[in-house]
This record gives sequence, C-alpha cells and structure tokens, in this order.
Amino acid sequence: MNPETWKILLEYFNYRQFLHQNPPLRLACIFGIVLLALIAVHVFWPWAQRKFEAYMERKYQIDASAQGTAAVKAMDFGMYERVMLHLKRLLYVGLVAWGARMLVLAPVYANALATVFSIVCTVIAIAFVAAFVPFNLDLYMRRHGETLKTSQSRSLMPIITGIIWAVGLTFLLDNLGFQVSSIVAGLGIMGVAVGLAGKAILEDFFSYIVILLDKPFRIGDHVELSSGKAGDVEYMGPKTTHLRSLEGDLIVCANSEMTRGVIVNLGNVNERPVVLELGVAFEMPLNVVRRVPDMLREVVESFPDCSYERACMLSFGSANYMFQLIYIVHERNIKRFQMTRSAVNLAIQQKLNEENVLSAYPTTHMFMTDQPGGLLGASAPKAPTAQEAAKAEAAVKAGAKDAGKAAPQSAPASGTGPAS
Repeated sequence: MNPETWKILLEYFNYRQFLHQNPPLRLACIFGIVLLALIAVHVFWPWAQRKFEAYMERKYQIDASAQGTAAVKAMDFGMYERVMLHLKRLLYVGLVAWGARMLVLAPVYANALATVFSIVCTVIAIAFVAAFVPFNLDLYMRRHGETLKTSQSRSLMPIITGIIWAVGLTFLLDNLGFQVSSIVAGLGIMGVAVGLAGKAILEDFFSYIVILLDKPFRIGDHVELSSGKAGDVEYMGPKTTHLRSLEGDLIVCANSEMTRGVIVNLGNVNERPVVLELGVAFEMPLNVVRRVPDMLREVVESFPDCSYERACMLSFGSANYMFQLIYIVHERNIKRFQMTRSAVNLAIQQKLNEENVLSAYPTTHMFMTDQPGGLLGASAPKAPTAQEAAKAEAAVKAGAKDAGKAAPQSAPASGTGPAS
C-alpha cells in the first residue's frame, strides 16, 4: 500500500459508521482490557526477570553476591537485556494488535491495520530471534568454560544475523504479496556471478568455516605453519588470520593457507617436555661423572614450574660422556616456556661450574710423519740433540776438505803421459 492509498483511507474514513459498529461501551471495554494488559506486563516484567535470573542461579550454581545480579556470571547480561527488550516490545505490539482486531471495521481498513501490525510484529520478531540465537549460544559455551566474546565463533555472528534477517524479510515480503520467487532467482544468478568473480575470497571464507568447525587452534595459541611462519593467533576473520610473531611482527595469513598445509599447535598444551643432551669430558674422574645426574635433578627441582623426569648417561661421545636430561615445564604460554627453559639451562651451567665439571668441546689430534708413504699415526722421527748436530756438521766439513785435497793430485797424473 502506497502513501496515496493511506491518504485516501484516512480522508474517506466514516466516523459515524465506526461508532455505530463499535458502541462506546465496546470501545471502552476493549481499551480497558488492552490498557490493563499493558500495565500488567509493565509491572510484572521485572518480577519475571528476577525469577528467570534465580532459575539460572540454581541451574548453574552461581554466587551472585559479588555482582548483585545472578545473570551476570551465568550469562552475558547485555545479550539478556536485548532479548528481554525485544520480547517485551513483541508483547506490547501483540496486545495492541489484539485490541485492534476486536474492532469492527470495513474490510479495507481491517486489512490496512493487519498489514501494519504484520510488518511491525515481523520486524520485532526477527530482532528477537537475532538476539536470542547468540544469547543461547553464549549460554552453551559458558557451560564449557568459555564465552561467545572470547570464542572463535563470534566472527560468524554477523553472518548468522544476516541470514536470520534475510529469511525473516523474505517471509514478510511473501505475506505482503510480493513475488519472492523472482527475487530469489535473481539473487541466485547474482550469487553465481559473485562466486566466479571472488573465487579466492570464497575459498578463504569456506576455509574459515572449516577452521571454526574443526578448531585446530584458538585465539592465543602459538602455531607454526609448514611455510615457516609462526606466532600467536590474535585474530580470526572470514578472510585472514593474524599471527603475532615472537619478535612482535604482525603476520597476516590467508585462511586457505592455514587449512592447506600442516599446522603445529604449540599453545594447546599445559605441559611441555624438554629433552637436553650435554657432554662431560673424559678427563673428569669417574666418581664425579656418577654425580652428574644428581646435579641435574637438583637444578630442575629448584624450579617450581618444572617436574623432573630422568637423567642418565646416554652414550660415549668422541671426547666426552653424553648425558640426557628430560624434564617437563608446566607452562601454556610459549614465551614463558622459553624463558623458563633458558633459566634452567643457565642454572645447569652454573651448577657444573661450581662442581668443577668440565664440559667437553670438539678437539682434533693429528699425527704426522716424514716417511714417504707413511701412514697417519706413525711415530714421528726423533729430533737430533745439539751434540749430534755438531758432530754431523763436523763430519760434513771434514769430508768436503778431504775431497778438496784429492782433486789436485789426480789432475797432473791424468794430464802427463808418455809422448807419442
């Protein structure tokens, strides 16, 4: 009905006929009943709210003395107020619509009032359902130790609310006589076009749905991706997931990348085992070596967040005794876990220094020989002493002197001979 139709209806309204069909006593009774019902709803509504809050207190066994309202801890009070507000409005409009229906009117005026109240009631009912669904979802999550505001599902609430409003408005348009089928067909064609144009966006969106349903990680968990990216999960949206690295950098990853590869969740555990291997030099006495496991145990037990598992000699290294220490750090946060592990390592080194335990370091011993074809490791020639070197030098000089004397004597003998 357009504004011109409403103008014509108001202009040609016959008041005499209206009063004839609805005597003053009938009008007074209808008005009185509706007014009393509205007053009753307004008066008894707070009482009904308190009864519901007491029921929630008994059901969830919640102590409301700290906040003054049982619903504060049992549920989200803001959501609860919105649900009750829409329900109260729906009751008000329903009572007024009932009173208008009791009036005797011409068909055209009755249809006009029915259309108005149908639109108002449908809009309020849609708003009530849109507030009631997240309210009940929050109640369900609170029974499992979390809330809707801190859950990953909170990002889906705008989409769920949009679907509720779309279905409700479609139902309203259908009741008003519009051809909803043609509208739905047009939206379907437009949806196909949008899907082809935004393939990557839809892929990320459906990956987001998969993450919400499968829950491989939560807000605050530290994750490592197969691509090498790592950080704490700060935000999850329909398109991207935000990670905060240990260096403080913000890493924005597409949701399709989060579901395509392998994810290592390091924040979904309350206990983290640590395996540490260290070496003790072979030069240390055996009685000191036997005390190394006790030293390691003493260090680990000095930290309240750590639980000692075992420490033992694992194997013989190339130049040391290899020991293995296993302990558990009771810490969920990855940063605090790393700080605790670093403190344990430094305390172990300090303890070894106090006990004068030498840690082995890589060394290489090389043996060389000047013998041709000699093998590595053969005994090297003994260096000559000073007397042996002097004797050798004198022998060399004497040999050179004797050779000088023999040369002049042999030269004339070879040069003179009998004349031919």
